[in-house]
Amino acid sequence: MQNPLLMKFPWTIVAVLAVNSLSATPKTETPASVEHATFNSRWSASIESEVKERIMRLNIPFKVRYDEEVSSTIKEYVTNGYRDTELMLGRTSAYFPIFEHYLNVYGLPKELRYLPIVETGLNIKAYSGAGAAGLWQFIAPSARMYGLEVNHTVDERFDAYRATEAAVSMLARLHSHYKDWSLVLAAYNCGPARVNAAIREAGCRDFYTVANYLPQETQHYIPRFIAAAYITNYHKHHGISPRYKGAFGKPLRGVKLFESYTIGEVAHASGVPVEVLRQLNPAYRRSIIPANERGHYLLLPASGLRGLKGLVSARSGRFDHGHRLLYPNAFELAYVVKPGESIEEIASRYNCTVQEIAAWNQLSEEEVFVNQEVTLYVAELIAPIKP
Repeated sequence: MQNPLLMKFPWTIVAVLAVNSLSATPKTETPASVEHATFNSRWSASIESEVKERIMRLNIPFKVRYDEEVSSTIKEYVTNGYRDTELMLGRTSAYFPIFEHYLNVYGLPKELRYLPIVETGLNIKAYSGAGAAGLWQFIAPSARMYGLEVNHTVDERFDAYRATEAAVSMLARLHSHYKDWSLVLAAYNCGPARVNAAIREAGCRDFYTVANYLPQETQHYIPRFIAAAYITNYHKHHGISPRYKGAFGKPLRGVKLFESYTIGEVAHASGVPVEVLRQLNPAYRRSIIPANERGHYLLLPASGLRGLKGLVSARSGRFDHGHRLLYPNAFELAYVVKPGESIEEIASRYNCTVQEIAAWNQLSEEEVFVNQEVTLYVAELIAPIKP
């Protein structure tokens, strides 16, 4: 995995200077000086002291230390690299709910959601020189070991759902061995063999001591994780706001497709542009979603879900069986699954059974996933739980 500051954030600034030496008008402030003023407003000695205090308030599942590495990384986030930071923050709206869902399902700390920021800056199309790919930077052998499909048609390392579950499964397995999240993250970055060797060399299991015997990139990993957690929580204190590009920032829905579709067919039925579908679903290399018994995930703007459902019904032969007629006195509710929710929790909340939810929505398995929209028939409307 490459140095995150090199691979994920190019930190480039283009200064445009407009100078007219023949003009007699008073000299005005140039874009470069505006940039410099912005730089100073986002980072100074007084600001850094406040940053240190906030760092100590972060809820992170390991010992937090504020050092030069943490400071310099945050400084890059809020000064030279603030434009990239804004775009990265804009992508959290799409990916954090998926991360939180699987972290909850596996019983892991939700703060691990910051890990892909360190890995890729939340760039789902990231591909390293070592062959690591996707948000969680799996190399192909590890991806296949954790059940991901990697071939010429589909590469699930670029599937936000599948890759996240695989990564969370790996993190759970590493934690069962190390019982220390800082060592888990180190092992995720450089591999358990190197971490085990470093522990033996250090003669202890304290990360900040063990780090001296780890590869240089891994030494930086925990400080950069702390910086990623900081900028996600406190970016507003530096005048930075999420910036949305394409589908990011819009309500999204997840569906699971079992039959074969082309991205073009999905775009035509849903009304979602092809480029937006490709932005959200880069796992489908040839713009084809192959048929699959376990299903392939598709992420799309909520506005396109209704049209897609019509295509899916026609292709699969599974149509609405008139449940509305069977429950004439019930309210029909379109419910969107929240991060970490299970079908059992939804059934209990709305006083119905798991089997009924599966039947109403023609689910092949009695399970649900975040961003999935399910139809419920309920005796009374209940305010949905806020995510």
